[in-house]
Amino acid sequence: MDYKETFHIILKQYKKEGKPIFVDFRKLVNSIKFTERGSHSIHPYTAKLLPNIPHFFLNNSFFIKKGGKILDPFCGSGTVLLEGKFANLDPYGSDSNPLARLITRVKCNNFDIDQIHEYNIFLKNTINNSDDNVFLIKEKNIDFWFEPHIKKQLSIIRNAIVQIDNIKYREFYFVCFSNCVRKVSFADSRISVPVKINPDRYSDESIQKKNSQKKLDDLKSINVFEKFFEIVNQNIKRIKNKSYINPSKNVGKVVSEDSRNLNILKDNSIDLILTSPPYAGAQKYIRASSLNLFWLGYNNMVELDKQNIGRENYKKEEYKILKKTEIKSADYLLQKIFDINPLRAFIAANYLIEMADAFKESARVLKKNKYLVLIASNNVVCNYEFKTKEYLKEIIIKLGFTLECEMIDDIKSYGLMTKRNKTASIISSEYILIFKKR
Repeated sequence: MDYKETFHIILKQYKKEGKPIFVDFRKLVNSIKFTERGSHSIHPYTAKLLPNIPHFFLNNSFFIKKGGKILDPFCGSGTVLLEGKFANLDPYGSDSNPLARLITRVKCNNFDIDQIHEYNIFLKNTINNSDDNVFLIKEKNIDFWFEPHIKKQLSIIRNAIVQIDNIKYREFYFVCFSNCVRKVSFADSRISVPVKINPDRYSDESIQKKNSQKKLDDLKSINVFEKFFEIVNQNIKRIKNKSYINPSKNVGKVVSEDSRNLNILKDNSIDLILTSPPYAGAQKYIRASSLNLFWLGYNNMVELDKQNIGRENYKKEEYKILKKTEIKSADYLLQKIFDINPLRAFIAANYLIEMADAFKESARVLKKNKYLVLIASNNVVCNYEFKTKEYLKEIIIKLGFTLECEMIDDIKSYGLMTKRNKTASIISSEYILIFKKR
């Protein structure tokens, strides 16, 4: 389906009214069950972009023709790239989170199912023949998150996966393994960042208390090997489904760990940019992924977090002086916040500065007269409305873009968008801004 005519109607209304148009993308694109579509659900990921939105733009000849190159510089777990693959486009992405890059590569790759079944046999044999003295992952807090027998079984599975000689298939199993890790941990599944299950947190007769206690009881006797292969078999079905949806050999390419450095992409080489960047201090991507990343071999979460735009961790000496963003309205607000909370002001200011660098790089690779579609939301910092959408708009316009259209869609699932503290807020609406490079 081509949504070109639908967008023409929206654009006409926007030009007539001169204000953002309310669009319910769940209703606009309602013929597809995205949870069952290909490999979208191959691994959970925090604050995932609603797939209906990229589907609308990537299957829209107003914005891009078949075979065109698309870029998501903040690709997360690859929602845009996978929908780009389904739309017979050539997708590229970038993300600072190693887990996100891993999921994206696997989600968008092509696999031979017979080969996967052969590796299943190899893994089962390797696991069954594992030495009881298998090398155990060591970390000071590991016993806080895992039962002793679970820790041992996870170690056996991991040691078996690393013996797979084909990198592509090894990554497939590591995605399944990562998915398993969080499910067999003491982490509360209702909370995105790892928080240990505590039934006493809930009232005596509540369903939350019963479910929490049930999980704790189940973990005492769970067979992790069975759980792992259950996830593997589920993902095999998703891989088969993906091949059925689109037999294209196009593979989504993760080209960078940093949206501010896309050197592998040439100037004026991209036909469409579609992205939902991180929020200023509202998202904890590395913390949310920490249990998974640890078992994947990443031990220094502090260093990983430093690579994130919108990160929260700074040393006290770093935020003694407030940086200028060159956005007048933002600098005025940030000074007021700085007087209350220097750290939160510094985080927000640095976020805008780094986002300006990222969009400068996006502008470099995008072709002239092509479009940048930005999905953004405002949030609250120290009880002040932080107009992220307006600030990013100003940044992009300064880079030589014109704003062509603006839409609003209500967020139905918050993912990682939870209240961090009393001065934060839940993000309830997303703005879809369409810019054209001049």
